Amino acid sequence: MKKKTAKPTLPQKSLIKIALATYGKRYFSKEIHLIEEGTLRKIRPPYILLATHASFADVASIVKMLAPDYAGCFIASDTQFAGKGWILRRVGVMPKKQFAVDASLIRDIKYVLDKGYPLVMYPEAKLSVVGTANIIKPAVAKLARLLRVPVVTVRFDGSYLHHPRWAKSSRFVPVKATVKVAVTAEECRTVSVEEIHRRIVENLNYDDYEYQLNNDISVTADDLAEGLHTILYQCPKCGRQHTVYSEGNKLLCDCGMTCTMDDKGRLHGPFEKVTDWYNWQRSNLKKEIDGGKYFVSVKCRAEQQHNRHRFRSVGEAVFTHSVKGIEVSFDSGREGLFYPVTQFYTLSFNSKYIYLPDKTGVYRFRFDDDRGITAKINSAVEILGNKEEI
Repeated sequence: MKKKTAKPTLPQKSLIKIALATYGKRYFSKEIHLIEEGTLRKIRPPYILLATHASFADVASIVKMLAPDYAGCFIASDTQFAGKGWILRRVGVMPKKQFAVDASLIRDIKYVLDKGYPLVMYPEAKLSVVGTANIIKPAVAKLARLLRVPVVTVRFDGSYLHHPRWAKSSRFVPVKATVKVAVTAEECRTVSVEEIHRRIVENLNYDDYEYQLNNDISVTADDLAEGLHTILYQCPKCGRQHTVYSEGNKLLCDCGMTCTMDDKGRLHGPFEKVTDWYNWQRSNLKKEIDGGKYFVSVKCRAEQQHNRHRFRSVGEAVFTHSVKGIEVSFDSGREGLFYPVTQFYTLSFNSKYIYLPDKTGVYRFRFDDDRGITAKINSAVEILGNKEEI
């Protein structure tokens, strides 16, 4: 007898109400101040909701903006299910391998929409690197055209300021949500994929450091810039890479370079903006790639996640990235991995880890040196995987 295909679990509103009444009450009074522009509750589902993604504030805010009338089904990386899948499924979270094709997910999305629920997606598929939008591929516009339901966008300003991906602590800031209907159900039948994609990208474009300056938002913390060296890895003074480190509100290098961040997010040193420093690095990396000099090979520790269970160690490995792609060889002698350069347009990463999907689950690779090696590899993948950027 053929096994019946499991349907996704729809969100249990009772659990969401309990979470909002307990943890949520403190979160929205002590950690962020949510400012809504446009009311999400007035838009009747089903629809696809696309939101920017810079911190947990994006998730918590959408839950609050929908409640108590509606509960959304969220799509999240299956790495988030390690050890807590039972609760995530009960609040309507559906797992997906990042940057991998999953045909069964379309069936699950249609089921959720047919049941009259909002379907929540983060089309950037990863946290913002420097407080600006990541790449959004046209695939999400193709999905909207296929399913012919409205597309609602929610742009968050201030979410990155609340907890930058490199920071060790959260900061209390106003987080502003701008809600728009990008495409109606009728337009999904008539408007081109290119136009739908253009509207989505336009609606979800943001710059949190500009938002901070324009709204005179002060962020005070003892560790204001601590951890920023994990994405700003090249010294503007001596040009060396992976020599920058951070202490308190300062970025420093062994050559004597010092750069200070103030409470408005401005830099006082070689650059005035975090984004300017980051873009300078990327331009140098493009030259490195174009000149045939790009090659990274690093010793790391490998872990594997099977079927969304906990990660388990598989020993030491060598992670190599070049213009040919990503190659991983294991010290244990197990079969290595190879991902051609065209396979990824970006990576899931943080200061210590890079995550890569395989046939049965996900690998993650831990790097002992956090001085920007993962950020450099991610930028190189984006440059190599998007021909228009080369």
